[in-house]
Amino acid sequence: MALRTWGAFTAGLAVGWAGRSALGSGKELVIRGVVAMHELRELFARVGAEQVEWVEDMFAEGRARYESQRSAAAVDEDAPARVVSPEHSRAA
Repeated sequence: MALRTWGAFTAGLAVGWAGRSALGSGKELVIRGVVAMHELRELFARVGAEQVEWVEDMFAEGRARYESQRSAAAVDEDAPARVVSPEHSRAA
């Protein structure tokens, strides 16, 4: 009977050891997966922020060019008429 008890104890110890080893490595795999997900989330956030900044820059440049063209095309009705020589108009 003592031999059976020791055999059961040894078998239980081996199964417990093997189970703990398997679960421990599984835990490490899950943690590595979570770390990888955090890195991807950070990468996507950074790329997204860069794209938003690029779009804002495009709108700002477009608005500046629009304002420049609009102010250049504005006609002052109260200003006296003036004659522009051909040489002067080529320089502009």
